[in-house]
Amino acid sequence: MTNRHASLYHTETNQPAGKVLKQELITYEQTDYGIKISRLERSFGADSHSDSYESKPLPLARKR
Repeated sequence: MTNRHASLYHTETNQPAGKVLKQELITYEQTDYGIKISRLERSFGADSHSDSYESKPLPLARKR
């Protein structure tokens, strides 16, 4: 059976059962000009974690 996670783990409030090294949440959002790709990454160390966020547009040609 596959485990599905509804939220990112946190070193204090939502600890994983095993040794998780990294989690990623990727969102593809359609906009008026194309697609926006957003990525939230959480990396885990010995007793802490760090977050990084990246967002980039993917412009698409508009029909005239």
